[in-house]
Amino acid sequence: MQTTLTNGTTSPAPMTSKPPVQAKLLRREGPATLSRVRDLNVLCVEGDFREMGRQHGALLRDEIARGPIVYYRGFLEKLLGAGRKTSLGPLAVTLLQKTIGGRVAKAMPAFAVDTIRGLSEGSGIPYETFLEGCTMPDSLLWVASRMMQAKAPGPAVIHRMSLGLGCTSAIAWGKATADGKLYHARNFDYHGVEAWPSTQTVIFHKPAQGMRYVSIAAAGVGLGGATAMNEAGLSLTVHQHMFTQKSRLGGTPIGTMGDVVMREARTLADAERILAAQRPIGCWTYLVTSGHEKGVLAWEENPDRQAPRRTTPDDTTFGYANIYLDPELGRTEENLYPSYWRHNHGRHTRANELLRAGAAQGHDARSMAAILADEGPSSCRVRTAIAFVLTVGSTVFRPEDGVFWVGSGVAPTSQGTWVPFELGRAAHAPEHGELDVANHDDPAAVAAYEHYRRAYIGYVDDCDTKKALRHVAQAAELAPRQPLYHLTLGLLALQAGDARTAIRAFEAALALGHEDEERRSSMHLWHARALDVDGRRDAAVGAYRSALGLRADDGVRAAAKRGMRRAYRQEKASRYSVDIALADVVAP
Repeated sequence: MQTTLTNGTTSPAPMTSKPPVQAKLLRREGPATLSRVRDLNVLCVEGDFREMGRQHGALLRDEIARGPIVYYRGFLEKLLGAGRKTSLGPLAVTLLQKTIGGRVAKAMPAFAVDTIRGLSEGSGIPYETFLEGCTMPDSLLWVASRMMQAKAPGPAVIHRMSLGLGCTSAIAWGKATADGKLYHARNFDYHGVEAWPSTQTVIFHKPAQGMRYVSIAAAGVGLGGATAMNEAGLSLTVHQHMFTQKSRLGGTPIGTMGDVVMREARTLADAERILAAQRPIGCWTYLVTSGHEKGVLAWEENPDRQAPRRTTPDDTTFGYANIYLDPELGRTEENLYPSYWRHNHGRHTRANELLRAGAAQGHDARSMAAILADEGPSSCRVRTAIAFVLTVGSTVFRPEDGVFWVGSGVAPTSQGTWVPFELGRAAHAPEHGELDVANHDDPAAVAAYEHYRRAYIGYVDDCDTKKALRHVAQAAELAPRQPLYHLTLGLLALQAGDARTAIRAFEAALALGHEDEERRSSMHLWHARALDVDGRRDAAVGAYRSALGLRADDGVRAAAKRGMRRAYRQEKASRYSVDIALADVVAP
């Protein structure tokens, strides 16, 4: 048998060229165990919710302290710019956390509260810290929604780094797979680019009541409501919809109902009934698959509408990103950040193209993992990349027999070594073979993207523009044909007050060009602004004209028209925020 790779070629089916590894048992806590295989934690917990939380907290105490829950507790402050010139101020952010987060917390179901209390007791980390971290996703959506309603996104608000969120699912079954089984591949793209992969944890849950299930999460993430599979042969993933005004407090927090589905649903009809009984705070899509029924339930929702969609007996593939398929829900989404929408549409289109391309030969775990590792065309590492900076978790489920593979390593985790497991025996399953699907033919390109990842961490987590600038400069040097590396270098240099470096970087980006005319227009805009800051007004006016002479995004066009009327100043350049994940500025 051969496997179709993302470039359309074929290769023999061997799973890996790496020697097999074995899981190492690290410690026990009552009936619970913690093992490690490669750089993945493997946690087995059992009992009631509080006890499972306590076991989790006790066994992963150190990892939880540096993991995503603690990271998310302070994330709204970073996201809203506290500490930067565009800040709302730490006190304002703290007030938002206490008021909005508190209202989200009040709607937490009892089992979730018990789990959080157990995590706190086991780890020694305050209960309030866990609660604030767990309520961040819904608080984030609510704040973004209110700012959209106020028509005041601005350069300092939530969009500045949050809207690079992705998540891609690729599902194949029946005639589209080599063995006829259903494969559910999922990239989890979210914040915590360092915190999540470094504490990534495979959690086998054996609840006192309900079915056994596994969740692919990180230290401190106690529930299985985002990426999970149960013993009845169902898998579940969640996708977030950011650009909508429909978030509303008072509903069920995200991450909880998916956990109920995993414990209670044996069929897609069961899952639909459970999801229909709740109203969310934010705007989400649940993808639930059944290995035995050979089908997919796409449950799209906002607080006002639920729109279930089932695959038909004639379907054999299904790809999804972060765009509603339901027309009525789709009309609630706003294109406030065109680069995000192009990337979103690009990932959705690319995933479905790769699913169809591999269906003729028959997908397997390797080809599905390869879809999640796809970088898109070589001319741009960002434009349609399924694997990108925010890919912090990657999984391929085969729910019919409970086998699954988890991507390890740094983000994008889909390009690391994929480690096999079995739900049936709640353990590492090396006999199913590791997967190694990333394209490492160009070591310089791989090293360049690693520098780009480090630039993101430096800029977002460390609030260190100079550190980010150094790493992006190295990325551009190692991969000089990538136009958006040069564009990002220019954006960071201009923000840091180095107009001359910015000019050279923007000129390098323009010389390479880009497939999207809107991107080329944006390059001219920023080139013009750097020229303005450098005191070269006549040249800047010519560059603004070039920006206006191309098809431009609305924000870029408006900015270029402003630039024609008055010169851009360094004071303004110091205040914008760069979205390194998508190489752009949300509000130019």
